[in-house]
Amino acid sequence: MVIADIAVMPLRPYGSEEEMYKVVDKCIELIKESGMKYEISANSTTVEGDLDSVFELAKRVHSLPFELNCERVITIFRIDQKQGGITIDEKLKNHR
Repeated sequence: MVIADIAVMPLRPYGSEEEMYKVVDKCIELIKESGMKYEISANSTTVEGDLDSVFELAKRVHSLPFELNCERVITIFRIDQKQGGITIDEKLKNHR
């Protein structure tokens, strides 16, 4: 089990934040539909799952803006992996 942050920034041709966030919302929908545990925060979405599934989801989330006619996308993908696995709840247990 790993946890990972995914942050997608569609850059073009979106001239307004509203247009950009419509693409981000579609990316979040894809994460929700994945069936993986997730938490949305202000700058990224954290997902929890097995390594291969998390990588595949990140790839799909990164590709989605291109399917929505975006010309350029920056995606930040950060993984936290620990021997024996780690969960979102375990990582945040001291902060809830």
